[in-house]
Amino acid sequence: MAKTPEQIKQSYYTNIEAKTGLSIPEWLTRIRAKLQAGELARHSDIVNWLKTEHSLGHGYATLLAHDAMKAAEAG
Repeated sequence: MAKTPEQIKQSYYTNIEAKTGLSIPEWLTRIRAKLQAGELARHSDIVNWLKTEHSLGHGYATLLAHDAMKAAEAG
């Protein structure tokens, strides 16, 4: 049976947490701090930082960047 998009997203979250030892809220807090400090500004900046500094795969980095940018827009 095919997974729903939400099941795939949850699987990514589980894998990120297992790989890094950090929860998704912890990752979003770290990204938010970088955004507020002006160290990161765009989605691509976040993706590159996560890939380069934290060795996350492109899919994982993209998902975290998307969630962080969405949260930043929401305030």
